[in-house]
Amino acid sequence: MLTSKNRISRRTVLRGAGGIAVALPFLDAMLLPRQSHAASSVPLRLVVFYTPGGTLIDQWRPTGTETSFTLSSMMAPLNPYKDRVIMVDGLDLSVAINKGVGHPHSRGMAALLTGTQLLPGTFETGSGGASFADGPSIDQVIAGRNATGLKFKSLEYSSGWSISGRSAGETAYAANIINMAGSKMPIAPQVNAISAFNRIFSSLSEPTGAMAGANARQKSILDAVLGQYTKISAKLGPADKQKLNDHLEMIRQMEASLTATSGGGTACVVPPMPTIGDTMVTNSTPSGSGVDVTATLVPQKGQAMVDLLVASLACDLTRVGSMIWADSEAKFIMNFDPLNLPDYHHAYQHEHGFQPDALNKIHTWYAQNFAYLLQKLDAVKEADGTTLLDNTLVLWVTEIQKPDTHGQTNVPYVLAGKAQGKVRTGRWLKVKSGTPNNNLLVTILNIFGGTEQTFGDPMYCTGPLAGIT
Repeated sequence: MLTSKNRISRRTVLRGAGGIAVALPFLDAMLLPRQSHAASSVPLRLVVFYTPGGTLIDQWRPTGTETSFTLSSMMAPLNPYKDRVIMVDGLDLSVAINKGVGHPHSRGMAALLTGTQLLPGTFETGSGGASFADGPSIDQVIAGRNATGLKFKSLEYSSGWSISGRSAGETAYAANIINMAGSKMPIAPQVNAISAFNRIFSSLSEPTGAMAGANARQKSILDAVLGQYTKISAKLGPADKQKLNDHLEMIRQMEASLTATSGGGTACVVPPMPTIGDTMVTNSTPSGSGVDVTATLVPQKGQAMVDLLVASLACDLTRVGSMIWADSEAKFIMNFDPLNLPDYHHAYQHEHGFQPDALNKIHTWYAQNFAYLLQKLDAVKEADGTTLLDNTLVLWVTEIQKPDTHGQTNVPYVLAGKAQGKVRTGRWLKVKSGTPNNNLLVTILNIFGGTEQTFGDPMYCTGPLAGIT
């Protein structure tokens, strides 16, 4: 029976030698005495999933009717979650089409989540100088309203971000930013998986001396907190004990994954992730606009970043996150399994000629990675018996629609997750031609408790998008 004596604080962490700390999942023992799970609110989360370069719209579209549809072969990886997705078909990036400066890739990045124009600036985009979007992105608006008591307002992750093309250098640039704290206030994602892991899940103050520091780094984070785990575990009932064990096993698997992608041994060594200069081959692009990057670690690093994103939500360290697979220029060589393509994504869009067969493989691969995110969210059990996917709205976005012409009408959007029943999933929603994407942004804000009737540039917003809720 839960009493005031065996109750543990919601903010309890496992602390071990060297200052290492690991957050806990929500447990029955964190409830107040005589409080039920029903009385304890499970938070609603938002995840943004960005992939570059639009899509092949005819191969993206399902067939059938709104509620009885068949996914295309390109989108077939989403079949296990078809009852929990909405394929939103027909929105335009109206602001990017009609307003702002710079290249369509960059204008689309600005408009995606802010609904505002790309402002003038000094970044060379291939079609004039640019700065950043003229307002906050919806993820940051939602995060600002729901971050009280959390360790992080939001967390942004990426695998192939800002390592190629004009935006190379791991710095914010017009062509690689979708998250905005405000006008001309870009938020860059975390690109080093090990650094992200240590920042989010541990706080390491190494003992004095080189040998002490080396010993601390060689110790697994979970091994370091074993003593605290034993004490906490003794207070827990069977269900909580199993939940804690599952949580720690998830962290241990992430440690192994991160160590493997960094070239380390079996212990959780904390070196920097590989950089362009040491393990990735670079050559000048034919256009002279940047570098081609042989990035064999992109898939492994991307999976590790998704794992970190899901774990940070599961631990209630944040309730808003983004996974930005690449910058919009997408110029890292895709010579890894299962693609095994000799060129970069942007080349297949139009730079080396429009090549739909290669693009179909690339978009199918991104759909597989989206399905992986949904699978990981669905595997996390919440305090009330639901899953993390049940309590999350996932938004898949891209900055253009038509790869060969940079067209930005009929831009594809996928919503996933049940958002605590606030969205009607299992549908292919075809919207009226010419509807601005700002309307969808308004609807998402309202799902998270907002009362907005417009968002972004009011010239390109006609109110909430009907049919989502």
